[in-house]
Amino acid sequence: MFGKAKKPSESPKELMARLAIRGPYRVLRGDLGIVGMPGQVFAPSSQTWLPARTRDSDRWPAIAFGHSWLADSGRYRDLLYHLASWGIVVAAPDAERGVLASDTALAAALRSALDVVSHVPLGFGAVKVDAERVGYAGDGLGASAAVLAASTAILHGQAPRPVRSVAAVFPAPTTATLLPAAETVTAQGLVIGGSILDGVHANPLPLAAAYGGDVVLRTLAGGASAALVEKFGPGRLLGFNGADRKVHSQVRALLAGYLLHSLTGDLEYQAFSDPEVVLGAFTTLDLDDTPDLLDPISTLLGATPPKKKTDPAIAS
Repeated sequence: MFGKAKKPSESPKELMARLAIRGPYRVLRGDLGIVGMPGQVFAPSSQTWLPARTRDSDRWPAIAFGHSWLADSGRYRDLLYHLASWGIVVAAPDAERGVLASDTALAAALRSALDVVSHVPLGFGAVKVDAERVGYAGDGLGASAAVLAASTAILHGQAPRPVRSVAAVFPAPTTATLLPAAETVTAQGLVIGGSILDGVHANPLPLAAAYGGDVVLRTLAGGASAALVEKFGPGRLLGFNGADRKVHSQVRALLAGYLLHSLTGDLEYQAFSDPEVVLGAFTTLDLDDTPDLLDPISTLLGATPPKKKTDPAIAS
């Protein structure tokens, strides 16, 4: 009577493979400096170089992306270009690039950047953002800033705004305000962790555990912020960005699929928000049954976490 539920045209494995390569849209790159904010913006063009799926709106989804410590948007050029090629506007402010970078100041910059692209037409007026389909994402320090930006906190005079989605890639521990702020976030969330679940360089597990909204924690063996950050050098002229190829490929595919679903509700990519679905080389962690962890000092000293004790009643 009501017809069959719409199903994705490809399997999760096929979608990961397709999303790992450039999308169908041509990409426009601009400078946020024209609105007084250092940084870059990448936007999809209505022109395509491959057949694209029919869109239900003439406005595009958008995210503000935060960089890691001591980096800037230039270290994520290929990743941000990739997301734009799949139909996502990306604003990447170059705030807080120094040694004493502030997570809250970067979060405030993310809010400002998202406001700019949400209300200012891009590409000579041809590209407009759907202000109802926006979110935050980031890597390392920028991942933690993305969560702060999505919280209810007032940040450097910047009031919160509703967003649909947050993607925290290899988040790094910052200040004491991070986890309490994460508890107030209601947007759908994805946390991507690497081999370290909780330490001085990464804290994906505590962040996901504190997250207030629906969240999925996926981990990638060998993954780390340093493996995602692109390097400058002559290799870029030949198409080599200096990042770890496996990590970069897996992260860009997962991010593209997750954002396309969480921002637009596109059922083609619903698997990317489903913790029960295996995606590429990622492992999903059950936040109700997390592994025992060591404190950061013990981890630095090379200690190994204790093995979980088996309940004798269950074993028998």
